[in-house]
Amino acid sequence: MTKTLTLGIDIGTTNVKASILDTSTGKVVAHGSKDHPLFHPLAGYAEQEGDNYWAAVVSAIRQCLEQGNYASDIAGIALSGLVGVMLPVDKQGVPVRPAMIWMDARSEPECQDIRNAVGESTINHINGNRLAPWFIEPKILWMKKHEPENFERTHKFLSPAGYCTFKLTHEMTINTGDAGLFYNYDYQKAQWHESLANELGIPQEKYATIFESHEVIGQVTARASAETGLPEGIIVVAGGTDISSAALGVGVTKAGQAFYSMGTGSNLGIMIPTEQRLDEFRILKWPHVLPGLTMFDGPMAFTGASLKWFRDQFAGPEMLIAPSAGANEFDLICAQANNVPPGSHGLLYHPYLGTTLAPNWNSNAAGNFFGVRMTTTRSDFIRAVIEGVAFDVYSNLKIAQDAGASIDKLILNGGPTKSRLWNTITSNVTNMPLEVPDIGEAAPLGDAILAAVGAGIYADPVSPLSEIVTIKETIEPDPKQHQMYEELFGLWSSIYGHLKDDMDEHRRLVTHYNLN
Repeated sequence: MTKTLTLGIDIGTTNVKASILDTSTGKVVAHGSKDHPLFHPLAGYAEQEGDNYWAAVVSAIRQCLEQGNYASDIAGIALSGLVGVMLPVDKQGVPVRPAMIWMDARSEPECQDIRNAVGESTINHINGNRLAPWFIEPKILWMKKHEPENFERTHKFLSPAGYCTFKLTHEMTINTGDAGLFYNYDYQKAQWHESLANELGIPQEKYATIFESHEVIGQVTARASAETGLPEGIIVVAGGTDISSAALGVGVTKAGQAFYSMGTGSNLGIMIPTEQRLDEFRILKWPHVLPGLTMFDGPMAFTGASLKWFRDQFAGPEMLIAPSAGANEFDLICAQANNVPPGSHGLLYHPYLGTTLAPNWNSNAAGNFFGVRMTTTRSDFIRAVIEGVAFDVYSNLKIAQDAGASIDKLILNGGPTKSRLWNTITSNVTNMPLEVPDIGEAAPLGDAILAAVGAGIYADPVSPLSEIVTIKETIEPDPKQHQMYEELFGLWSSIYGHLKDDMDEHRRLVTHYNLN
């Protein structure tokens, strides 16, 4: 019997999600998820363990397999994962240190070292991106300077998806999307730029071999089979980044299309032809899982995490009530914001709880509320958090449009985007229609589609989407509310500009007096 199932696995910042797609029906038939920890050993540090990624992947796979007799009918597997992660492994594939992830901000001095040694314009031209600790090489050079023995032990630099693909196949590879986060990846030629690696002081042989997202890189080994419950010999394809796989999973496959994905952090992704050069470096560029398309992407930190922070610190009553009420504590929290009018009675929030990524790229940024008065309520704070996240999205959207990107709507993905309140506020702030796809988790679905291409079930990743992805709702913006939000956005932006120098001094004092 011809195998019709494929398995997609996405490694997010705080959890792993896996889905089994039945290609004969275009439906997801099983889903699993497992959290994994994030560590902040010092201010500005953010680390994760490679083996915690793998343990969560194994758990998510086994959850899927427990939901039916699926294992023997799986034809292919693909993984995607969080980006901006420096995960060094030795020749045996053992991590030599914890991974430094995208929100790790310790490598600002190394960014300046790269400016001095190579020049930011060179990085801009070859890689299409800016210098920031978010990328891989500043983290590598931090390790080379502060942990030289780990740098010498490093055989390859892998991504979280690449590491777990190695655990499945014993092949050390990297997909084009993950490669795009390395500075010596020439994004318009889709290959390593060896002379740039030498200028950076990183031997080219420490970079893994690049594969396109749908290409087969190996097969499930006997050891991986024993750990996961998957049959030995299933083909594994290269996969993609979490954002590009999610873009495929919601049907964003053409230049001019855009999507907004929210989890712990958020991404505003706009598709442009790879040959189109946009000289705007506050927003990033990296390969889509579809050859010939580049994602013009605005990553934002601490967006969904802002509401999680509020929950963890201030929502004890909701967390106590939710289990007995059979409700989600986030839904209970957000319901209170429904009673607050747009504008949160003048309360403004900057969602910079550890750093800010696009468009400000400020590792010293700090979150703040502005406009607190005697009449300000707890519900005002909740709505202000949601509006502040929407302002962050809008700041990137405006920059992309000014750079020449064409956008007429946003397609949604991610946990908070399942909330109608979040979506309505985002639509009114950005003045954009928002389309809500009728799917579950987009990234593992996109991965499962890529696996089906690698297994020869689908001729290409785009053809099956019309049967898999449908739009269940479109949210239209309210022009009057947008007019108010436009003025509040101007003030929101001005406040950040006036506080920027004070944020630098704040970080200095926090570090100097160990006020972490």
